[in-house]
Amino acid sequence: MFQFDYSYTDYGQLMNELAQRLNAPVVNNRLLFPEQIASGSLTFVKLPNGIHVNIINCRMNQDWLLCRKKIREEYYILRFHELTIPDTLEIRIGKERLKESHTTRSIAYLTNTLSDWAYLGAKGTIYKGIDVLFDASWLAGYLGVKNIDDVLSTYLSLQVENVHTEPLDSEYRRLMQEVVEVDDSSPMRLAIIQNRIMLLIERFFMRIYERKKNSHFDVPLSKTDIDRMMQVETALSRNIFEPAPTISQLAKMVSISESKLKKDFKLIYGLPVYEYFQKIRMQAAKDKLLSGDHSVKEVAMELGYSNLSNFTIAFKKEFGLLPSKLLTAY
Repeated sequence: MFQFDYSYTDYGQLMNELAQRLNAPVVNNRLLFPEQIASGSLTFVKLPNGIHVNIINCRMNQDWLLCRKKIREEYYILRFHELTIPDTLEIRIGKERLKESHTTRSIAYLTNTLSDWAYLGAKGTIYKGIDVLFDASWLAGYLGVKNIDDVLSTYLSLQVENVHTEPLDSEYRRLMQEVVEVDDSSPMRLAIIQNRIMLLIERFFMRIYERKKNSHFDVPLSKTDIDRMMQVETALSRNIFEPAPTISQLAKMVSISESKLKKDFKLIYGLPVYEYFQKIRMQAAKDKLLSGDHSVKEVAMELGYSNLSNFTIAFKKEFGLLPSKLLTAY
């Protein structure tokens, strides 16, 4: 088993310490893992606004334990993680334990340096994520509160299994992908990453705030309820160029009633099932058109529109402009 313990509040220092431990080079703030440990990389980015970001994209080639030890200084880490777990994974936050096996886990959640945090995972785990590090004063300023105690009481009643473990939706994934894919040689690299990171942070806290205002969340959904909706979202997102599964099929897949599926999905993802599906289809259409490799007609046909005008209407409804005008607008 590979084990790495740390307590740094500087991600550059963390990367250098990990590189020394692995006897691996760091090039342009990117650490390539030795194959016996993992296949993939860890990239460190220090943003102009002072935030530290780690971008993780790897497959673990042996069992592993990653542990951040608690310290007295108060920092926060907002984590956006997509984990494919072929065997087992245990997430530890303070005294809380969350064990997963033979599943995928796509979540955003907040931890702080006042509690221990750890991942204990098995060989074969695919670990994709973005960790965003900032101090307590930055968080209080960003949220517009006078002191961090207000932040804690208003926003951060965090438990591993409660509603504040935020499932990743298509918008989170899109922003994460844009961070990962930005060209290292681009003169706008830092500006693009900072913009997307701030959008991720804003989305996380706004969704928590909206949920706290929603009376339905007086009694949060259970972990089982959330897991079921994550399965539904995965099924919807798996192949957006095919017709969506029916509500009946989705309900049978997760063994709940159709009415509960519709209610729980909207609570977690903010939209009814088919509005959500349509939104990610239109985003995929936009991405294809922006690539310059596909015509409007080709994209419409790939999405299953036999009538081009119907696609044009749907696209304009989502983005406020005709697909033919997209390239000139960007």
